[in-house]
Amino acid sequence: MRTWPVAIAAVMLAACSSGDDGAANSDGSVSSTLIPSTTAPATDSPSTTEVPARRSPELVAAPGPCTPSFAAGSTDHVLERAEGRRDFVLHRPDTSDGGRLPLVVDLHGTTGTPAIQEAISRFGVRGIETGAWVTMTPLALGAMTAWAVPGAIPGDDIGFIEDAIVAIVETACIDPERIFATGISSGAAMSAYLGCTSSLFAGVAPVAGVNLVRGCEDSPAVSLVAFHGTLDQYVPIEGLDGWDTDAFDDERKFFRGDLIGIVESWARRDGCASEVTITSMGPETERHEWIDCVDGTKVVLYLSEGAGHTHPGAPFPSDATSSVGAVAQDIDATDLIAREFGLIT
Repeated sequence: MRTWPVAIAAVMLAACSSGDDGAANSDGSVSSTLIPSTTAPATDSPSTTEVPARRSPELVAAPGPCTPSFAAGSTDHVLERAEGRRDFVLHRPDTSDGGRLPLVVDLHGTTGTPAIQEAISRFGVRGIETGAWVTMTPLALGAMTAWAVPGAIPGDDIGFIEDAIVAIVETACIDPERIFATGISSGAAMSAYLGCTSSLFAGVAPVAGVNLVRGCEDSPAVSLVAFHGTLDQYVPIEGLDGWDTDAFDDERKFFRGDLIGIVESWARRDGCASEVTITSMGPETERHEWIDCVDGTKVVLYLSEGAGHTHPGAPFPSDATSSVGAVAQDIDATDLIAREFGLIT
């Protein structure tokens, strides 16, 4: 069986350098204390939990102007929950108009960190430069820093991410109607999983991993903007073909489905027409859009010919691409995600 591409994290690590209010109650719910990160993150994990049903935490913005509780820029935060310490980084632009900004939750891949994910996607710096959104980059638990998607990996990552969002809606001046998730590899899987299980997200944008999660056609409509390379050897577009299927008998482990089939299931979920509009974005990439979706949602797939297990437009070093495959350079996934979700025009 092929292993997860630790090359992404290992190589990008070389390129990376690297206030305030919220704590958890005994039942794991969040109150309002965020504390600065000062020590190494915990690696202990609780026992595996059952796959949760769709959750609907209350998220209501206070009326009137909003004033952030901490300085603009990149800040480390800790959320104390039932399973222990959970860490995340916020990248917030300098705003002084009392308004609220969209939030992008950007999820690293297995063995990754917030710093590695930021080096790949650059969502944090782009949000700060444009002044258009806040970025949250959480850290997964364990030595492999892998997300529970749901899989055999223990931990309530959905609860952690939801609690972190609830904690920062006021302190970071977030617009609760414009919350999105993205990520690469298993982070892509986690973003898709959030779109299936949490009511907080208006849209998700998995990069190289939307087909790691089963479709959830019975859930309410949520926008999907997915990216995938035709030569992704870690998450192949044809799904389980060529994989050791015995390793995936337990349906709670990562699912590897047919890419088009999974995206079509999202289109059915969002009530889209069966017609697909295909637009050439350049020599490598086509944009596939399922049209006439309900409630203003959209379902889009950017499919890059010859690209591997990579983030289109990202600055992957050559020694990384030799392990994970080519990077599509005719598009910039970060810019397109921001445009597809209306964060910039």
